[in-house]
Amino acid sequence: MRLIASILTASLAVVALPAAAQDAEPFTGASVVALGGIDHTSSGPGDPLTGFVYGGAVTYDLGEGKLRYGVEAEATGSTMDGCYTMGGTAVRSCTSFGRDLYVGGRVGVVLNPSLMLYGKAGYTNARATGTFDDPSTAASPDLRFEGNDDGYRLGGGLEYDAGKFLIRTEYRYSDYGADRRHQGTVAVGVRF
Repeated sequence: MRLIASILTASLAVVALPAAAQDAEPFTGASVVALGGIDHTSSGPGDPLTGFVYGGAVTYDLGEGKLRYGVEAEATGSTMDGCYTMGGTAVRSCTSFGRDLYVGGRVGVVLNPSLMLYGKAGYTNARATGTFDDPSTAASPDLRFEGNDDGYRLGGGLEYDAGKFLIRTEYRYSDYGADRRHQGTVAVGVRF
């Protein structure tokens, strides 16, 4: 809970920062975006799972010339879930992926006054819930679990500057040890 409070506090601080630097350089200052896209994992023992990722992010970028660098905080949810039968048994396992929190940095290169190519890296924490159910036992389900997994995220994308508004398209890879996720997102937002 302290992590969520810290992310929200940092997000509000980023939004409240003055954006005087944006007048001089494109792709600088604070921004807030809403995002959505495809969420996919194939690292578990069952069939690959695919769902929809949705959420928002706040970013603050600095720099001059062609170089940009900044920090980003993001909170997303996912519709990704699924069930499979464990090999050769009647035991059924179901998993549902929930919220995902991310904090990291990004570095970009301005390709022209309206387009920036960037890369990102940082810490991510994802929540998953699930069940194991053996139909031969009386209890149903036999076991429930809920947990948070820590990991890292690497990604990259393009950002289009449309004046005060921006559009981002991004690929990101998240590794939580046992689970690995691939996401492709599109974000629309406002730069302050």
